[in-house]
Formats: sequence, C-alpha cells, structure tokens
Amino acid sequence: MSALPMKSLTGAVAVLVSLVERFPDLPAADVRVSPIVPDQLTLSLHSDLARFEAWRSALDISPALVRREEENGGGPLMWLRTETTVNGISVELVGYGHVLADRAVDPAGVA
Repeated sequence: MSALPMKSLTGAVAVLVSLVERFPDLPAADVRVSPIVPDQLTLSLHSDLARFEAWRSALDISPALVRREEENGGGPLMWLRTETTVNGISVELVGYGHVLADRAVDPAGVA
C-alpha cells in the first residue's frame, strides 16, 4: 500500500476551514483528518452534550439521524454519533457524555 500525499487531505481541511469561518463561535472540537479516510472530517466534543447539540443544529442534521451508544456493560459513558456531507466530504460528529442523568438512583445511592 502506498502512502497518500498530504494534498489528499485538501478537501477535508478545506471543509474544516469553511466550518470555522461559518461558525466561529461554536465550541472548539477535537478534529481528526486522516489519510486512512481522506474524504472524512471528524469533530469530537467531550464532557458536554450541549456542545454536540450546538454543532448538530448548526450543521442542520436531523435529531432522527443521531445514534446513541453506551459503554458495554452499561457503564457511565455514552456517546452520540451522526454524519452529514459538506462539499463532498463526510463530516462525522461525535459527542461524549455521561449516562447518569437518565438513570434512576435509589436513596442509598445505588443505581
């Protein structure tokens, strides 16, 4: 397998720049652009699902297209994942958070 040149990432990087220009006040995200999938940009938001929601809304992604996943074994971590396409580049949006808010807790503090 031959290595792709840096120019293969131009499309994803251009989409990132356009998102920064269009939405300068949205929360900063962890950004991933990779030669493994050069036509994809991943934006990951940690600790606050409101940040994910702000991006989802700005990108005009329907809430029905958001998938929720949890840690195996029902742990306290969950994530939301969705995708859209911007200028031919797949934009994956991932938000990480805690499940605790939607779990019942008994008075002894045991879930």
